[in-house]
Amino acid sequence: MSIGTIVLDPGHGQYGNRHFPCENYEGDFFEGTQNFVLASYLKAELEKRNFEVILTRKNVWDDPSLSERGETAGKNNAILFLSIHSNAPGPASDKDAYHSVRGAVTYYSLTDEEDVPFFMALNREVSKVMNTPDRGIKTREYPDKPGVDYYGVIRASVASGCRRAALIEHGFHTNPEDALFLQSDDCLKRLAAAEAEVIDRFLGVGSCI
Repeated sequence: MSIGTIVLDPGHGQYGNRHFPCENYEGDFFEGTQNFVLASYLKAELEKRNFEVILTRKNVWDDPSLSERGETAGKNNAILFLSIHSNAPGPASDKDAYHSVRGAVTYYSLTDEEDVPFFMALNREVSKVMNTPDRGIKTREYPDKPGVDYYGVIRASVASGCRRAALIEHGFHTNPEDALFLQSDDCLKRLAAAEAEVIDRFLGVGSCI
């Protein structure tokens, strides 16, 4: 019996954002593909813990709009919307330090202060398993629109009725250490199990959802 529905959103499409090329890993890796792989492993881990899990991308080649992704949460009465990503420095960053920037960060909705401990624990666990800096949890406001979430998937999720919405940047795919982790199936399986444990601890049986 399900203890609640969780919507996982593997960010981007199949070929979104090329990874740093890592030695001993043949071929190209992309954020959009690896997001899908991690989300699939996390889905399996959460289902072991009796959550119902819905992916916004049913196939790796799918690429729904931001609003479609977020609205999936409200349409299914989800208790959590989690968008899965990896990061890259902005265009204004120091080019000499571009590949050295790393770490995990979680963005959550401006409307949700109740779940700060949950998101802090989740981001801390991601950082620990990836052995990458913990860049903390943050809210991000839309420019010139006070009180409006910047990320479209978070906005759409909250508007659809799911206030517990977040976007996790699992390290930087532009960094060789973070990218090496994100290109390994074994590492992604380990990360998925660790994330599922935190989610279960805060939202599973015995918690106040």
